[in-house]
Amino acid sequence: MRPLGLCALFLLIWLNTALATDNAVYPVDVTHWWVSLGEQASIQVIERHLAEQGIVWITEAMAGSGTSRYMDVVRRRVAAGNPPMASQVIGYDIQEWARQGKLANLDAIAEQQEWDEVVPFDIQHLSKYQGHWVAAPINAHSTNWLWLNQPQLSRLGLTVPDTWPDLIHMLEAARLADIIPLAIGRDAWEHTLLFESVAAGAGGAEFYRRVFLDLDPVALDDAMLGLIFQRMSQLREYMDEGMNTRSWDQGTDLVRTGQALMQVQGSWVNGEFNAHGMIPGQDFACFRFPDTQGVFLFNSDQYMFFKDYPVDPGIRNTFASTLMEVELQRELNIATGAAPARVDVPRESFNQCGQRAINDLRAANMRRTVMGSIAMGNANPGKVKEAIYTVVSDHLLGRISDAQAVDRMKAVIINAARSQGN
Repeated sequence: MRPLGLCALFLLIWLNTALATDNAVYPVDVTHWWVSLGEQASIQVIERHLAEQGIVWITEAMAGSGTSRYMDVVRRRVAAGNPPMASQVIGYDIQEWARQGKLANLDAIAEQQEWDEVVPFDIQHLSKYQGHWVAAPINAHSTNWLWLNQPQLSRLGLTVPDTWPDLIHMLEAARLADIIPLAIGRDAWEHTLLFESVAAGAGGAEFYRRVFLDLDPVALDDAMLGLIFQRMSQLREYMDEGMNTRSWDQGTDLVRTGQALMQVQGSWVNGEFNAHGMIPGQDFACFRFPDTQGVFLFNSDQYMFFKDYPVDPGIRNTFASTLMEVELQRELNIATGAAPARVDVPRESFNQCGQRAINDLRAANMRRTVMGSIAMGNANPGKVKEAIYTVVSDHLLGRISDAQAVDRMKAVIINAARSQGN
């Protein structure tokens, strides 16, 4: 990571160049965490569309996927009086910054582009603070996906797993064929991403919403929580020791190269496969996690804008409005593998998995089964998310039993409900 002062130096160089040549070039300082191959392709789409508006961004990219280590860098910059103009952000981190009064109000742009009409309500819930737009959502990743290596799937004679027994049958077939059944990495957010799909599949949409979004202690069900952790223990048997040192994208590479059969991950995997020129139905397959058909667990990448950054408001508004344009969201999400954050983007040019994601989002939006991802911070404030991380990861790594995990998860929900006055 380069020193923070270097950003200011680059901005001065760009500004002096613009003034000397009379070109309308507006350099701005932006932070993001898109550093993998597929993510870099996505960033290039945004950069190109902004460049057409005369906006050139000086980027500070840090791997972190919206984790605390990424946001700690942003916090240090803000505390030092050197905020970026815009920062990538997900979930309840938006609310934290808005509560501190750090974010610019985007209501005028939102009204002009009719964001209220085209962005699903559950995403709007995170993009707004006290009824005002403070962030611009650029996609709607879904996390309850299975990603599979198509040649291995065909070789093993396997088909779509509609139910939990179907999934176990697939994993067992992979183990007998001496390939890694289920690729996963070391991070607690990955473990929790797997957990949320298991929870939504076992308990259904209503259980997931009441327990993990509403934090309703009345909805806690010992038997259901026990079933969820029993299923997580079953899945543990199909993971390899390499998970202890692996990142999420290294797990994706195992599936891509056929060393592993499947990965439970968000639709950013589609973007990684796209970047490698892979074709769904030929090189890979995408299925909904068993028993979560009709549910869209989402993670929406967004951009927030710090109001203390010294820039003409018109440039900031142009940046935000460009992010929300139909064509940018179409091109961007072909690259990211996600559904656009707008429900009115044409789907024809997306690949098979992308079109399925768009269709699923629109259908789930009508049924009110678009629900925030626990793992990606779209379901709960940071302290609750981290507490769930600890329980889920300790359990998946075999540090606590199923029964202990149930008790600890109940305590997390009850304590969170009390702190929020539920």
